[in-house]
Amino acid sequence: MNIKYAALAILTVVALSLMGTTAYASESVSAYFTVNYVTQLSPNNQVTNYYVEYALTLYNNEPYPVPLNISMTVPPYSNIVFVSPSTALISGNTVTWIITLQPYSQEVLTLRFQPVYTLLPMASVNYEILVNGSGINSTIINGGIGTKVDFSVNVTNSLPFPIMTTIALTRQSGLSYEYNITPTLSQSILGYEIDYWIFNTENSSSLSLGMIVENMGPWQSVRINPITVQASIDLNESINSLNEAINSLNNTLNQLRNFTGSLMSASGTTNNYTAQFLQLINLLNETAQVLGASAYIINSTLMVESLLQAQLIELKIALTAGGQVLGTEANVVSQLRSLLSPIVSNEQEYLNSLNALKQDLTQIEHSTTNTTLINEINNAITLINQIENALTTLSQIYNGLGTVQNELTTTQNQVNQATQGLNYAIAAANESETLIINISRNLYILHNELLSLTNQLLITYINLSSYQTKALSFMTQVSGYEGEIESTIMSDEVKKAVLTALARQYLNYLSINSTNVSIDVTVEETFVINMPSIVNTQYLLQLINTTSIQGNESASHRVVGVVITNYGIYYPLIISIAVLIALIFILVRRFH
Repeated sequence: MNIKYAALAILTVVALSLMGTTAYASESVSAYFTVNYVTQLSPNNQVTNYYVEYALTLYNNEPYPVPLNISMTVPPYSNIVFVSPSTALISGNTVTWIITLQPYSQEVLTLRFQPVYTLLPMASVNYEILVNGSGINSTIINGGIGTKVDFSVNVTNSLPFPIMTTIALTRQSGLSYEYNITPTLSQSILGYEIDYWIFNTENSSSLSLGMIVENMGPWQSVRINPITVQASIDLNESINSLNEAINSLNNTLNQLRNFTGSLMSASGTTNNYTAQFLQLINLLNETAQVLGASAYIINSTLMVESLLQAQLIELKIALTAGGQVLGTEANVVSQLRSLLSPIVSNEQEYLNSLNALKQDLTQIEHSTTNTTLINEINNAITLINQIENALTTLSQIYNGLGTVQNELTTTQNQVNQATQGLNYAIAAANESETLIINISRNLYILHNELLSLTNQLLITYINLSSYQTKALSFMTQVSGYEGEIESTIMSDEVKKAVLTALARQYLNYLSINSTNVSIDVTVEETFVINMPSIVNTQYLLQLINTTSIQGNESASHRVVGVVITNYGIYYPLIISIAVLIALIFILVRRFH
């Protein structure tokens, strides 16, 4: 994969250097420029012909005529073999048409030439033809009813972009067909049934066909129709698909970044108060221990009453401080909930928006055949599903913080009650011994309440730390998604730059005198694979023998297969037989 991207980057630099000449189009005229590399092949893998065809289709969308001066340029030393319309002017490597495009009409300009070298292809084709399971080395094969011709083809994409592969087969009478893949489309054109197999080829596409002879016809021969394999890429459509994918990914990336920023802010605030929350737990634990010890001392002796009173005052101060810390923590949790409240309160709206976005992406996916866009849409939908799960997690965290806030409020109330108890204990310390004993009892009760409160705060602290850990884990996961999206955007930007440069390179071959002309560029590579003819040679030999017998008036009634002893006498007969065989093969090709 890294090698492919490196090659893509090099191709980008080379292609950008070719961004020189551009053709322009007005909005009133639509133009579609097709560059087709055509290779004709024999049944035994031999190239019989190779040429390149430029086709420019012009549409006038206005109610007035549009005069145009259009030129096409071919590579140096190319042989121009066909021009349409034939009124074009040919000067060196340039063909020029001067036309007037009538209102609401179209015009097709075609230029076909043979270059001195084979241009870089967009795909390679490997195929094999077997007759009754054996390879062939001729275009004419001896056979009859039941003869089976197997054809297999593999198309390999040579570009770093998906291409569309179309394989076309024209059915004919006398043959039955079998295949490993059902045709994508079947059409009847001028009485001929044509099957099409259409593939979106990222790496390679394959197809296997079987043709069985069922009827040889009156001439006891079947000439199997050629099979056409075409690889193509619409550069403008591919660029538009990449633009849509890039825009969609950028929107998703911005939403993720905004969401991550809000979560980081809330997590940072929580982290600042976590240490203070832990200090509060330690303080309450120490206070509970002091209260327990104080109760024990009071029960042991009344001599330390004054000391106890002083300690009670200190405890009251400590509890008052603890209550203030609890209030601060409650405010912190309230602030966290306030930060998350807009997200949680609008959770359903976010989910609805995400669902709407998924529906829009699904509609785009159904309306296009471009694989790049489909893959990018599937990635975006996966990210949307993960964001929906994250929203659910945030809602849970928000509810958990509400629980923590309630617990802090309960604890603060308990501290207030403990403070009131200390006030009562301090007042009681000034009274009788009985009151001191009651104070001791109250201190034990307060000691137990503080221990219970400390345990509750510890559980709350653990839950809060767990929520913070989950939030940090989620932010790390989202950051990974952001990196993947950024990498995909960068890759798509490189692909778009290369496709744009290729389109402009092909437009260098075209020149139009009108300004502001927008031209859609399609590149095709077509392989016409000729199939063998199946001929019943035994029938032909019988026909030749019959003809030779009828034409040989001076010889006895012997067949042609007997050894000829007098070459001079039969020389005219041999010439006649050869001419007859040639005529038969001409008729075979004409009727099949």
